[in-house]
Amino acid sequence: MFKSTRKSKLVKVAAATAAIGSLAAIGFAGGSPAKADPQQFSALVAVGSDTTQDVLNGYAGFSNGVNFTPVQSSAATGYTQIASWNAGAASCIAVKTGAPLILRPNGSSGGRRALSRAVQGQPTWGTGSICGAKDLTGLVDFARSSATPVANDLGTDLTYVPFGRDALSYGHYRANGVAVDNMTTAELNAIYATGAGLVGGVPIIPCGIQTSSGTYQSWNTTVSTTQAIETASTSFCNGLLGVPDAGGRLQEHSGPELKVKGDLIVSQSNPNCDGTAGGASVSCANVQVIVGFSASQFVARSNGVATPAPGPGVQLGGVNGNQAVTGTAPNVTPLNAFYANATYGRDVYNVFSTAAIEDPFNAVLQSMFVGPTSSTCNNAADVTTATFGFLPISNCGTTTLQGSFFSGNS
Repeated sequence: MFKSTRKSKLVKVAAATAAIGSLAAIGFAGGSPAKADPQQFSALVAVGSDTTQDVLNGYAGFSNGVNFTPVQSSAATGYTQIASWNAGAASCIAVKTGAPLILRPNGSSGGRRALSRAVQGQPTWGTGSICGAKDLTGLVDFARSSATPVANDLGTDLTYVPFGRDALSYGHYRANGVAVDNMTTAELNAIYATGAGLVGGVPIIPCGIQTSSGTYQSWNTTVSTTQAIETASTSFCNGLLGVPDAGGRLQEHSGPELKVKGDLIVSQSNPNCDGTAGGASVSCANVQVIVGFSASQFVARSNGVATPAPGPGVQLGGVNGNQAVTGTAPNVTPLNAFYANATYGRDVYNVFSTAAIEDPFNAVLQSMFVGPTSSTCNNAADVTTATFGFLPISNCGTTTLQGSFFSGNS
């Protein structure tokens, strides 16, 4: 039964496209000798988070048709660069020259699993997938992650190196009528506890994020829900398939997929959105759908440096009277106060094998990622980072946050 909460580039690209965006664009940048070997042969391969895939593509030199100055290690370490592979639905990619085709890691958890398999060797990656089981040893150098280790993870196998600040709010779409653009924390928590809510007279239906996403983990924490409760609360939206991801869940930060769900729901007759709530008669025809959404991704996709764009009618909502971003496309910018909020703000990370990142002789990783003057933390990198909607952080390049290897073969 419907309940009231008030009392009164995604980028999904084929392997060839990803190679252009992440590899071909990084060939001979920044002071390399004229006859140097192609940089992509020694580039550090990153996989994982949808949230940070585009800024890492920017570090690699190219994102959504826009060229950037590639991030690279010092001259003494040979100007090593980055090759960043997008998240996305199941497909096969060759992450290094001459490497076998492997299943594309999807999301922060997928990236950390792939890195773990690359360091540990076994079990093989992609068992039962369209790409077949493969040994990832030496194929993945680091993982992108928008999530931290879980609270009870006291392991030290992986090191999470922060490089920017993001914020989480909710994307929203309403096919008919004016959308509710601001909700309270209590209203969001109630909606993700019950599966439906009435806010300002509008029926609000929550949708689910694909479960390998770091944003899925972070959003559940933000709205104070558990995996089991979130599965139940989003089941109505997820059950209206319409999108390619498993179980009808949305690829994180996909405005077009959220619109698909919203347009499907208005044609339904279902007790999740039809009936009486708070003394008012409500109808699925008036529904608004919401989903946890990265503010930085909303900025980047609105401004054209990442894809897909949010699309018609999809906006980023505010919480407790505060907005996460300001401006209109293509000039959307973050609002510092929202990003600084302890509940809705979050750091984002590049994740490494602890043994590799702490190795004093691994000058390439030290030069590129460790400390405030490293290639991904210096002023030049900050300009690229800001372009993709992230804010600079004072703890950029620290190596104190650690966690265990991830289990699983996909």
